[in-house]
Amino acid sequence: MPRQGSRCFLVVRAQEWMCALPLEEVEETMRPLPVAPVSAAPVFVRGVCLVRGTPAPVVSLAMLLGGQAVLSGSGRRFVSLRVPEGRLALEVDEVRGLRWVEEGQLDSVPPLLRATASGHLRHLGSLDGRLMAVLGAAHLLPEEIWDRLESSSGEGSA
Repeated sequence: MPRQGSRCFLVVRAQEWMCALPLEEVEETMRPLPVAPVSAAPVFVRGVCLVRGTPAPVVSLAMLLGGQAVLSGSGRRFVSLRVPEGRLALEVDEVRGLRWVEEGQLDSVPPLLRATASGHLRHLGSLDGRLMAVLGAAHLLPEEIWDRLESSSGEGSA
């Protein structure tokens, strides 16, 4: 039940990380789509896929947060996110559903952890007794990576 000061998040899991995506940035969840690799992309960028006919970079949330790639198989999902540059597909292990969280319960990210997670974490909180990170979807890919991906997909090499 939403309360004043609360916000709805889509909660996803990537390995041991429980992450919350602001619902206003989420377009849809889907089964994994075919991914075309892009040369010289950072390790957490798996490549590019077509989401409703539009190219979208695929980011492995587990690898972005310093873990290992999601193993193919059961439970793996893509979450399509709206970002200023267009659309991004986030690969996760599991979609846990929607949860209302009071923003006052969320703490800022300690500087050391912020540096470790490459600045992608906005806040930390807890959900069901587990640590939960709130992601800043607009910051999942730096601008230079977007430029590289767009030039790769435009050349047909993606």
